[in-house]
Amino acid sequence: MLLLNIKDDFYIAAEEENRFIMIWNPWWGSISTDNEAFPVLKEIINLVNVNSLVTTVYMVDEDEKTVGLHSRCHTFFSPNEGELEEHLKMLLDYFFDTHNAIKENLNQLGNAAVGEEEKKERVKVKGFAAYKENTVPIKPQKE
Repeated sequence: MLLLNIKDDFYIAAEEENRFIMIWNPWWGSISTDNEAFPVLKEIINLVNVNSLVTTVYMVDEDEKTVGLHSRCHTFFSPNEGELEEHLKMLLDYFFDTHNAIKENLNQLGNAAVGEEEKKERVKVKGFAAYKENTVPIKPQKE
């Protein structure tokens, strides 16, 4: 069973002369580093980030053996653009969609990882990692 603690605090940074805002949702979730689903967390976050307006990052607290999840969105937001309340609600909904996608993937892969543990094989999430074999090394050109 996956234990992911959830809380929702949002912080919005805006400047009058700038039409962009930054919305942060810090420490919206945490997972123990001892959790069997933890090894696939990075792949899940990368996979969800590819398809989301909201970017999620994690921070490890080694003393507490906990990983905190944080999400942010940097977006255009102008008082001249119509219904601000509806626009802000839509942006916040993206945060909850992102939370749910990460939780669902962790639950599915955490359960699969427990089953795979018996076979001693790792569950691999395909995301950007799937293209690693096809990468071309970047070499500085000499003039």
